[in-house]
Amino acid sequence: MLKLNRILVATDFSPVSQNAYPFAVELTKKYGGKVDMLHVIPVFKYLNESVSRLGLPFDMDKDVYPHLITESEERLVKEMNQFVPEDLRGKTLARVELKPSECIIREATESNADLIVMGSTGAGGRDILWGSTTEKVVRNSKIPVLAIPSGFVPKEINNILVPTDYSELSFNSLRGAASLANSLVAEITLFHVVELYGSLSENDAREAGKNEIDSIKEKLLKRVDMWMQKYPEFSLSLNQTDNGLFLISKRGGTEKSVKLNIVVTKGISAHYEIADYASDNADMIVLTTHGRSGLSHMFLGSTTEKVVQATNKPTLTWRP
Repeated sequence: MLKLNRILVATDFSPVSQNAYPFAVELTKKYGGKVDMLHVIPVFKYLNESVSRLGLPFDMDKDVYPHLITESEERLVKEMNQFVPEDLRGKTLARVELKPSECIIREATESNADLIVMGSTGAGGRDILWGSTTEKVVRNSKIPVLAIPSGFVPKEINNILVPTDYSELSFNSLRGAASLANSLVAEITLFHVVELYGSLSENDAREAGKNEIDSIKEKLLKRVDMWMQKYPEFSLSLNQTDNGLFLISKRGGTEKSVKLNIVVTKGISAHYEIADYASDNADMIVLTTHGRSGLSHMFLGSTTEKVVQATNKPTLTWRP
């Protein structure tokens, strides 16, 4: 299950980055722990600003490196004091790095962070540099990443969308979604797109007397149930009642249930259908970052990055 004892917020001090701060704070309040803040100064920007200020000649060790780091550290402390309550404040880290995404992942790993929170350009944003950094972190991080789109206004999380390509790997995101849904008192919608060029779900024979969508829904539910039985250590199970379908999770001797909806749709592009459905029907998207379908193409690798670019909802990426 998802644990959030330490959250690392990566920031470039832009409004896009600052938009992510409230989410880190709210999650930390619900789960406990601390918020760390990291600012990575790209080497090319670092050198350009340093040389323009100092002129020539200059000494690299004495003149160039210290001043931008000092300024960044001071800015981080200011941001932390302004946006994060005192009892939730952790460390502030300023680094100079050629590849910011690699630095973010490394610092998150070394500080034992349970979650990386970043702003993303999302839904047509124009911050190409920061957007690219977020996508690279999403693609390569083994730690869950929460990307907050530009312009998103914090609100209650009532419905969490979990896209699946019908594979076991994609079901892994149900673990994080269940934990979040329990804490946020939200419902979960398991969402599958039957793509026109082919999907793994089409390999299953349709049951007699049922249309294609209903047949896939039932088979998807059976696959999820088999996955839960295969991995009992996840402590997840399904319960069908007169009031609907529920996802049951057991933690620390307690049992919690979350309403589970199943939605199957047809479309040309999975990432477009996910973003489009989430726009009106979900408050957050939780998906697995890597999963191959039986057609030997990446669904939740490239699709995840496209969803982060296209959606106007917070996206939590979960890597098995």
